[in-house]
Amino acid sequence: MRSFARLAKLIVAVLPLAWFGAASAQPWPSKPIELVAAFPAGSASDHAARAIARDLSSVLGQPVVVENRPGSGGAIASAAVAKAAPDGYTLLVTAIGPAVLRPLIDEKVTYDTINDFTPIVLVGETPNVLVTGPKSHFSSVQDVVTFAKRSPGQLTIGHPGAGTMGHLAALLFAAEAGISANFVAYQGSPLILSDLVGGHIDLGSIAYGGGAGAVRILAVTTEERPRFLPDVPTMKESNFPNVIASTWHAVLAPAGLAPDVVSTLNRAINAFLKKEETRMQFAAVGYGLLGGTPERLRARIAADRAKWSVVIRSAKIAVDH
Repeated sequence: MRSFARLAKLIVAVLPLAWFGAASAQPWPSKPIELVAAFPAGSASDHAARAIARDLSSVLGQPVVVENRPGSGGAIASAAVAKAAPDGYTLLVTAIGPAVLRPLIDEKVTYDTINDFTPIVLVGETPNVLVTGPKSHFSSVQDVVTFAKRSPGQLTIGHPGAGTMGHLAALLFAAEAGISANFVAYQGSPLILSDLVGGHIDLGSIAYGGGAGAVRILAVTTEERPRFLPDVPTMKESNFPNVIASTWHAVLAPAGLAPDVVSTLNRAINAFLKKEETRMQFAAVGYGLLGGTPERLRARIAADRAKWSVVIRSAKIAVDH
């Protein structure tokens, strides 16, 4: 009887622990997932986030809710997600700006993208384009270089602001071509397009998007010609192979996310990106899909950080707080 009593006490003592272990080992996901978008509603980042959220909700069987946290060029959302628990319930849709460029130009950024995040997948990219006005005498990148060398200091290039991808792409192009230019900062691409149409500036270095049909696109800055711009040469085809400067987006999680959760998310998002209807949907807004492994994303972040840090240091670009 004593043995039976001791066994009964042992069972009573162990049961709560067994229940706790089972409760804490619930399969992921067992509750809604928050997908934080680093930019406002209506942006390319937001568009990507909402499309991914809809598909993941269906695949994972849990709501995936998009929360926009814009501000400081995407740094506010990035810093918040970096501090979140690595449990798979807080994810980030970000871009090259907050992931790579902002930390290079803003000493007040509190996160390190390599060390403070777990890479999930590279979603896609919007190509930067070198554009000129419809009445311009430039019909190729080489025409621009020839003019700039014959008339030093006369070429004007509009860009969407200091430290943006458009600005850095223009700086890189000028350095690679060995030309000087007057770089004119604007508050967004629409004003650049307007001044190009009016003949007030020679070139624009902007992300491809709505309104680009009103100007002449001389080249795209992606590795290959996008499916939605099959007749436009790349900068590589224009004899500038180093001028690769797209605005990419990616999904990240806080550092330390379990490998099985990373794998599940990566497989699900890649499957979504490979659907033909997905490609058509994104191509309609000038967006090319990428996908791939988490290692591909990590390598892209590291390579872009090394590449653009040189351009930023050379141009002495910094956020003035």
